[in-house]
Amino acid sequence: MLKPEVKPIALLAAGLMMITALVCLLAWWLSPQAGLGLFALLGLAWVLIGGLSWWWLRQIRRQLASIQAQLHAARTGVSTYDIAANDEGAFSSLNNELYHYVRQTAAMRSDLQRDRNQLTVAITDIAHQLRTPIAVQTNLTELLTAANLAETKTELRQQNLRLAALVNQLITLAKVDTHTLSQSRTTISVDTLMRQSLAPLLTLVADQELELAWHVDPTLTVQVNEKLMQEALINLLKNTIEHAPKASTVTVQAQATPLSTIITLQNAGPQIPAADLPHLFERFYRGSQSAPNNLGIGLAIAQGIIEAGAGRLTISNLTVGVAMRVELFH
Repeated sequence: MLKPEVKPIALLAAGLMMITALVCLLAWWLSPQAGLGLFALLGLAWVLIGGLSWWWLRQIRRQLASIQAQLHAARTGVSTYDIAANDEGAFSSLNNELYHYVRQTAAMRSDLQRDRNQLTVAITDIAHQLRTPIAVQTNLTELLTAANLAETKTELRQQNLRLAALVNQLITLAKVDTHTLSQSRTTISVDTLMRQSLAPLLTLVADQELELAWHVDPTLTVQVNEKLMQEALINLLKNTIEHAPKASTVTVQAQATPLSTIITLQNAGPQIPAADLPHLFERFYRGSQSAPNNLGIGLAIAQGIIEAGAGRLTISNLTVGVAMRVELFH
C-alpha cells in the first residue's frame, strides 16, 4: 500500500512511462529500422522520469519532516522559524501559518502558567488577609463579657466592616486578574468624576486640615466606566491624602493632550523610598510608609482598572512630594 504522499507521484510517473512507451511503439511501427535507438531512448526517458519522481518525493518528504519536527518542538515548548523553508511555495505558506500557530500556542501556555502562578499566590495572600480579622473576631467573642459588651460590639462592628471591605476589594482584584471587568463606558466630565471620587474622603481632608488646589477644566470629558474609575481614583486620592503632611496642599490637575487625558494628583509628603518604588503595584505589598491597617491592594486595583480602561498609571517622586499620574488614552 502506497503512502498518501507517494501515491500521486507514483501514478504520475507510471502515467508518463506509459505515454513514452506508447509513443516509442508508435514511432517503431512507423519506422521499424529505428527500433534499438527508440528502445534506448525509452529507457533513458524512464530513468529521467524515475529520477525526477524520486527527487520530487524526497523534497516533499523533507518538507513534511520539517513540519513534523516543528510540531514536535512546539509540543516541548520550543518555537523556531526555518527561514530556509520560506521559498514562496505552498509549503512556505504552511510553514508560516504553522509558525504563527506555534507562537500563539506558546503564548497561551505562558499565559496559563502565569495565571496558575498568580492564582496560587492570590489564594495564599487571601487566606493570610482573611486570617487576621477572623482571628480578631474570634478573640473578641471569646473575651466578651457583660462589662465590655458595648466596647466589644463596637470593635466587632469595625472588624466586620473591615472584612466586608476586604472581600469587596478581593472580588475586584479577582476581576482584574481574570480580565472580567466591565468594559461599558460613558462620557463624563473629569471635574464631576474627580469630585465624586473625592466626596467619601472629605472627612479625611478636613481631619488633615488640607488645602485642595483644584485645576480641572469643567468642560474636559473622558469616556470611562464611571463606577470602576471612581474606585480607582478613590484609592489614589486616599493614598495621596494619607501621605500628605498636615495643613499642606494637595494638587488635583487634569489636562487634555492630542492622545490622552492626564489626571495628576500631587502632595507635599515624604518621597517614596527607592526600595519600595518597584513594588508599589504588587498586591498585598506594604511599604515602609504604609499605615498599620493598609491592606496593600489599593494601588494594584487602581492600576488594573486603569489599564483595563486603556490607560496607564505611574507614580514618581518629586523634589517635594509624590505625584500620581493617570493617563487615559482617547
